[in-house]
Amino acid sequence: MASRTALLATALLCASTLPAAAQGDLKRLSIEELLQIDVTSTARRPQPIGTTAAAISVITGDDIRRAGVTTLADALLLADGVHVARFNSGTWAISPRGFNSNTANKLLVMIDGRTVYSPLFAGVFWNMEDYVLGDIDRIEVIRGPGATLWGANAVNGVVNIITRHSRDTQGALVSLAAGTEDPLIAEARYGSATASTSWRGYAKIASRDDQVFASGLSSGDGRRRGQVGFRIDGGTNPSRSTWMLKGDAFHSRDDLPDRAAGAFTELDLQGRWSLPVSGSRIEVQSYYRREYRQIPQQLTHHIDVFDLDAQHIRTFGRRHDVVWGAGARVNRDKTYASATLSFTPPDRVYPVANVFAQDDIALIPARLFLTVGTKFEHNAFSGGELQPNVRARYLLPGNQIIWGAVSRAVRRPTRFDDDIVVSGPGGVVLAVGSDDFVSESLLAGEIGYRIQPSPLFSFDATVFRHRISDLRSQELPPTGLPIVVGNTLRGEARGVEVGVNVQPAPWWRGHVGYTWLHTDIERTAASRDVGGGATEADDPNHMFGLRSSFDLPHRVEIDAMVRAISALPNPVVPSYAELNLRAGWWATPRAEIWLAGQDLLHDHHPEFGPALPTRVEFERSIRIGITLRAAP
Repeated sequence: MASRTALLATALLCASTLPAAAQGDLKRLSIEELLQIDVTSTARRPQPIGTTAAAISVITGDDIRRAGVTTLADALLLADGVHVARFNSGTWAISPRGFNSNTANKLLVMIDGRTVYSPLFAGVFWNMEDYVLGDIDRIEVIRGPGATLWGANAVNGVVNIITRHSRDTQGALVSLAAGTEDPLIAEARYGSATASTSWRGYAKIASRDDQVFASGLSSGDGRRRGQVGFRIDGGTNPSRSTWMLKGDAFHSRDDLPDRAAGAFTELDLQGRWSLPVSGSRIEVQSYYRREYRQIPQQLTHHIDVFDLDAQHIRTFGRRHDVVWGAGARVNRDKTYASATLSFTPPDRVYPVANVFAQDDIALIPARLFLTVGTKFEHNAFSGGELQPNVRARYLLPGNQIIWGAVSRAVRRPTRFDDDIVVSGPGGVVLAVGSDDFVSESLLAGEIGYRIQPSPLFSFDATVFRHRISDLRSQELPPTGLPIVVGNTLRGEARGVEVGVNVQPAPWWRGHVGYTWLHTDIERTAASRDVGGGATEADDPNHMFGLRSSFDLPHRVEIDAMVRAISALPNPVVPSYAELNLRAGWWATPRAEIWLAGQDLLHDHHPEFGPALPTRVEFERSIRIGITLRAAP
């Protein structure tokens, strides 16, 4: 630790040589400004968050910085109604509105509109998603289905992580941090520009120490990870053609307590082109993504994903805002079997194609709006699926909005449902997939209310009910083993989500979020399920979050976050409350020194997983860091 502290002290001495500049682009937004942020995930076009007909949270880049989090997964702790639970140092269970597990598969996650879930099981390997957190512009988190615009697997919600335009990241940034659980986190980025083009390149390395078991012994789950990437943006006038090209390369090695370390690599290249045409706009996006995972004694696989998506946005008079488009994706994988897990066939190509359209209709201009749309999507496992959506919003005086929605969304089958083979000692086959597996189908109803009666206060509430049919089950045939993957469960999630922003003074802002959630899974009449849905959902009934931020004299910032999660039912995890604190001091307008503490109320606590001696518990963490910025 002494050497790390010396490194940070050396960097601090260099801070005084950096040129001074205003700190304005890093200021915390007021409540009024927050509700005017344009979001794109709800309508595929910019729309102020305050007038959206959806349950949505926006996590700004400044929120992430001041929270002191170290990963994209942990940044989602800042969103209302999202259950974020760590399983070990490299595995998270993340889901809004229930049905959470460490293989959660009903949340669509994107980075700049590029999907990052694994086609192998429709969930996100969160240990493979990283970035220089200072280059995140915002994270848009929609609770509830978004399948009409974004497709299958946008069942319980949509997360779109949006990085900053390269013109907003000019010059140099260097950030160094070290602490009790994070020996080193180092980030570096440089950006520059010409008259019509801007660019940046970045690199990041980080390590995470082992956590502990309940006994206090090491869990042997440390991580080392690194990432490099670039972004280039062309076209400075939004009324003309613009384009973007970006790429990233990620690699990590995650320790495993009972075998050799796992190796994980992700490569992606993404391009986007936007062109105005006669009062409308055409946008085309394409990306390539390669996922490679090697877990000794379990599974090794690599997947190549090729995606092309196009959309057309047009306004007809004063009453119709139409967006329509089409897309195609090809997933190609190769798997390498172990003694316990394999796929039949070992290699597979499975394309997906879709068309969609949505019309936002002003029934009463500037007052009453109706949004209708649908997406038809065809996949290689279950064929075609129609995913319609109807939303209405009514804008009232006094910055109020009432909205409601009825939506259908599906979680389409994957290789884990159709092709998986699980074997036991001696090669005995214990479980297999089924070609008869059909898509899990959600029907969701939502009603929401939002108000900002003054610049100092805003209130947001949503009531929802989700019904899922054909939920994945584990069927035991009359003849005995193997268990067969089936669709004989059905589930329901209902709840209330509340968020309140307050700003008692210009230098003090707070946020309170509370979610009541009830999840229920039951067998259908013909079910022979042996698991009772235990692997499909483990959700708390109550989630509470409190954040408070203070801008004090002498360029000092203090941030506190309390989160409380009620007990998980199956497997049982005790309820817990934790406190995160961060103090930052701007030594100069371009040099910030900070101290952050995470999970400060307990020596260690569990968040997810069965109550075994090997369940990982997460330790109290203290970090110190410095971030330096220089003009180009």
